[in-house]
Amino acid sequence: MPAPWSRYAFAAVLILVFSPTTPAAAGDPAGGADTNAGVNAGVSVGVNVGDAYRSALRREAEGDAEGARLAYERVLRLHPEHRAARRALGYAEVDGYWLRGDELQRARGFVHHAGRWMTAIEFADATRPDRDAREQKEGEAKVLACLSLVASSDEARVQAGRRRLQTLPARFRLAPLATALRCEPPRLRVFAAEALGRLGDPLAAPALLNRTVVDPEETVRRSAAVALRAIDAPGTIHALGRALWSRDATVRVRAAEALGRIGDVAAAPYVVARWEKRSGNFPRVYFAQVDQLAYIQDFDVEVASTSFIADPIVGVLQEGVVQDVRVLATEQTFSTVERVAYAGALKQISDVDHGRDVKAWRRWVDGL
Repeated sequence: MPAPWSRYAFAAVLILVFSPTTPAAAGDPAGGADTNAGVNAGVSVGVNVGDAYRSALRREAEGDAEGARLAYERVLRLHPEHRAARRALGYAEVDGYWLRGDELQRARGFVHHAGRWMTAIEFADATRPDRDAREQKEGEAKVLACLSLVASSDEARVQAGRRRLQTLPARFRLAPLATALRCEPPRLRVFAAEALGRLGDPLAAPALLNRTVVDPEETVRRSAAVALRAIDAPGTIHALGRALWSRDATVRVRAAEALGRIGDVAAAPYVVARWEKRSGNFPRVYFAQVDQLAYIQDFDVEVASTSFIADPIVGVLQEGVVQDVRVLATEQTFSTVERVAYAGALKQISDVDHGRDVKAWRRWVDGL
């Protein structure tokens, strides 16, 4: 059975074909709310965000679902980025956009068909003509049998599996090969990536993109990137460019390596922009480390009618250093691993070598 991530991998391209949509901008509540919703919910026009939110919570606790909904919508008009109100109204944040309902389902990789939401693979199965369903299933089973031979340690069986696979129609190979990308041994994954590259089907791109950043084997990641270069599917560079902003340093490094192996000059701005955010573009600051010593410098004497008043004048001595500081990296792995990956990727993309000088690479990108 395919693992869940494989289904979502196929979803990325199928959704683009079958269900294009433009989500509402982040912070904008879903349209259609009554302009008098705040009054209808019992919230006065001059109320602040806190009062409006507490009113919504109270109505929800009282079981007044409609009143609570109107009150939460009032909160969003006062503060569009109020996260708790967004969640209460069924919103979820996806790639910087607040989505709910149908848009949220589509953003999560589901397709609406026959009155229900389903994965892209389920959608493909449901819409495939009945007369082709059995033939497709049998053909994919033959491909899986061939792949089981390729995974064998017996070289004769491996060669037999390769030969048989070439005799099967291309339409039967896509799903089994995508499944093989996450199977052992690694040489099977390498074979599957190479076969998908020769197949040239853009629907294979999501599965290959996944292996370029998550597979533990260098040979598999390299083969997946080469296959992506051969397929040249739209959105490949953008997807890997987004992976450069992952919180995981390993994912960032592998995404940069994949962009270098694909070799598309369109990837250069993504790499340079991410590099600048990590190093070489931080402001200079001053760091002072001093010791202070207070002492009585003098007395300010005033003469009254019957006495003298002496106010001490306090001086301060300072001793220490002030240093000009510039942050070069936000974590240790950047200088030892990540920067090397960015420089290597740009060298492969551009066929020039500016080393690890991000400013020089910025000038090169601006000149494209």
